[in-house]
Amino acid sequence: MQQKIKQKIQQAAQYLQGLTKREKIVLAGLGALLAVFVVMGGIVSPVMSFQAKLEKSVATGDEKLRKVYELSARIREAQEKVRSGALSQPRNVTLFGLVEELASRLRVNDRIEYMKPVVDPADAAREVVELKIRSVYQEDLINLLYDIEHSPYSMGVKRLDIKRVDKDSNLDVTIQVVRYG
Repeated sequence: MQQKIKQKIQQAAQYLQGLTKREKIVLAGLGALLAVFVVMGGIVSPVMSFQAKLEKSVATGDEKLRKVYELSARIREAQEKVRSGALSQPRNVTLFGLVEELASRLRVNDRIEYMKPVVDPADAAREVVELKIRSVYQEDLINLLYDIEHSPYSMGVKRLDIKRVDKDSNLDVTIQVVRYG
């Protein structure tokens, strides 16, 4: 076996010695070009692709971390407001009244099917009101949700169920609104 390999190498060496100078230059150029393609395709390109993926991953991680820091700061700020009493709310204002006022301001109170207080066994200190509105427009729902979330009385949406009504393509909505503090 080794002898065959030696013969093949000797034949190749004799063939190369028989080439003219011009043929040797062309053959060397093609060999160099082939080596460049192998290096680029097998080493440089995968490394650059991996580096681009890493940079994208780092950028995504940085963005997520920035959002976490922002949310953490907002949570700490809200907790500090609660501790300091900055979110103290008038005792005579009820969640039921606030939700009814929002609904009348947005002119959806005529579509309210029911409003009832809900007892939350997990946290009895919070007020919760369940509200069912039938055949409400999407824009009105968005405005109601926005007003609930941005109310000065620290209210929020705990649960939201939306069903599309086929006959007029409006929405039937059940919302649980919770009041913090």
